[in-house]
Amino acid sequence: MQHPIQIDSAGGEYMETVVVLEWAVALGAAVKAGDTVVTVETAKAATEIAAPADGFLTEIRFAAGQEAPVGVVLGHIGDSLAEPQAAPQPAPQAPSLPGPQSPPAAPQAASLAELQKGRLRATPLARRIARNLSVDLAQVAGTGPHGRIKRADVEAAATTPPLAAPAQLHRVTPLVLIHGFGADRASWRPVAGLLPAQLPLVMPELPGHGQAAPRPVQRIEDLAFAIADDLRAQGIESAHLVGHSLGGAVAIALADLGLVAARSLVLIAPGGLGPEANTAFLHGLAGAETPEALQGWLDQMVADPASLPAGFARAVLRQRHRAGNGAALAQMAAALFGNGVQLLRLRQSLHRLTMPAKVIWGRADRILPPSHAADLPGHIGLHLLDGVGHVPQLENPGLVARLIVETLRAAEE
Repeated sequence: MQHPIQIDSAGGEYMETVVVLEWAVALGAAVKAGDTVVTVETAKAATEIAAPADGFLTEIRFAAGQEAPVGVVLGHIGDSLAEPQAAPQPAPQAPSLPGPQSPPAAPQAASLAELQKGRLRATPLARRIARNLSVDLAQVAGTGPHGRIKRADVEAAATTPPLAAPAQLHRVTPLVLIHGFGADRASWRPVAGLLPAQLPLVMPELPGHGQAAPRPVQRIEDLAFAIADDLRAQGIESAHLVGHSLGGAVAIALADLGLVAARSLVLIAPGGLGPEANTAFLHGLAGAETPEALQGWLDQMVADPASLPAGFARAVLRQRHRAGNGAALAQMAAALFGNGVQLLRLRQSLHRLTMPAKVIWGRADRILPPSHAADLPGHIGLHLLDGVGHVPQLENPGLVARLIVETLRAAEE
């Protein structure tokens, strides 16, 4: 006998569908009545669905990530594996509401007026992830029924931050924020929202990261020239530079090579100031293929893993798989961090740079040791942060934003 696995109610006025998040047991595995077999996203949160009877998971009709109408059969528990399985069926469409039929319009971001009226339609899980990822739901296009915002919509928006206005349209010198290895421009989101509104922000992406096309990278100068090309295409010849980790090394090279007229320099846990590096982390970050595997490496980035936003690993992998940059990351890691050490040598470059500059480093950094900040040139301010790991802009964005603004003001004096 086959026992259906289904959810009859999503508990929400507008919730006509659920999203399968994860199957807890493999196809063919034995289960007991009451065991959790699948977790779905509903209007209230993630909901676990229990096995209706003892037996074996004989059929999965909706894979993880698929949307299913409320009430549909998600799979079956069979009394024995020898029973014939029900024929797989294509994922049915969500039931339509009565009324005139017309082609569905493309999803639109909720309007400010709708938000102010409290009618912004988003699942509670999507709202929670949006808060953790600092995503403005008013700017997210919902793809659920009636434009409802789902978890996947928020995670997609988190990897696509608002585009900065072209720098050449501003009289103010732009601030260029360069992310680190394995990240993308979205990594600056926590800090970007705390910087002065009138400050033009430019967030280029390193080759093979985010939406940037891969290119061969053998040395740090290759990355510096790539970013310089990006800035020139936007008409930027002068800028304030901020760089994190590998992006910090790129910022140093940009300024030292004169590829951009750097008005000021803020380096956050920068690469290139010493040989030591947690190269296992870099290669693990580049090679992780599942959220669980990636989460273990991401936890090493911060002093307190609880500070990482919920859904962060899933969002990172989703963006990486969409862009197909895994091979480029692996090649870059091998070229710049081979034989267990950094192959970047930029300490002498700092002695040639005279613009206002700061170095920010977390004392609990497990990726690049804060001891690399010893013996900096006297004109460079050093800020060592307690209880912070390798990503100060995520772990203490308010302080990082304040230190950036202080550096900009010093450059304008």
